[in-house]
Amino acid sequence: MSENKWILPVSLIVAALIVVAGIGFVAMNLGPAEQGPVTVQLPGYMQKSSNAQSEGAPASFDDGVLSFAEDESGNKIRLISVSGTITKTASPELAYVTLSIQTLDKSASKSQSDNAVLAAKVMEALKNAGLDEKDIETASYSVYEEFQWNENTRKSESLGYRTTNSIQATVRDLSKVGGVIDVAVQAGANSISGVSFALTKETEAELRTLALQEASANARAKAQSIATGLGISVGTVYSASENSSYATPYYAKSYAMDAAGEAASAPTPISPGDIEFNATVSVQFEIQ
Repeated sequence: MSENKWILPVSLIVAALIVVAGIGFVAMNLGPAEQGPVTVQLPGYMQKSSNAQSEGAPASFDDGVLSFAEDESGNKIRLISVSGTITKTASPELAYVTLSIQTLDKSASKSQSDNAVLAAKVMEALKNAGLDEKDIETASYSVYEEFQWNENTRKSESLGYRTTNSIQATVRDLSKVGGVIDVAVQAGANSISGVSFALTKETEAELRTLALQEASANARAKAQSIATGLGISVGTVYSASENSSYATPYYAKSYAMDAAGEAASAPTPISPGDIEFNATVSVQFEIQ
């Protein structure tokens, strides 16, 4: 009985020694030779560190995160991670009107020839509305046999061959967008997919550059504010990445035709909204 009472305490002591030895062994094998950043828990913060970002996958940091990384020599570097976000707006400069001419006939060749006649009329009407020939181009062209289910015969029956010629018109004077739609419909276009707005390539590049510059300055200002409150100073940039998006307004309209196949006589009103460019710059600064 006296021997048994010592078994449990001795077992616990042995187990504790094994755990301590295991921890010591792991600690001895963690040294500067180990590659990659080392994450360290600092009081009051959840710590993060990041390896090199994969191509096309920008980093995303929570503001005010403090962390440790290691340089090639194994020296610890203290980092602070922040993100700066800016939204710039601009009025659109271009409009892209996508319209289609659709024809249906039992004969595929007749459907195509009818479509060609109407498409020529539509393109001529667009030129007369003030569009340059280079701003009128074919977006897509298709011919297929169309079927409809017949409940009486319980079979699919051919309606004929539908030819669709889609045209994209670039309108550089936005005050003419509604008029362009109207003349196209009057000339034979019977499907308007919608209107999208954009900036010229030059303006888009300028807007992107300005947004990224301001987002970067915003990130540094955030880092400096946090550092000042903590009694530390911001050093050089350790890593940086950007993510940007370009949002354009879109106007969709389904044209209503009367019994004679004519469009309504009232002009089509088009009021484009602003284009938004969003830029986020995520930065890790070294801190002293």
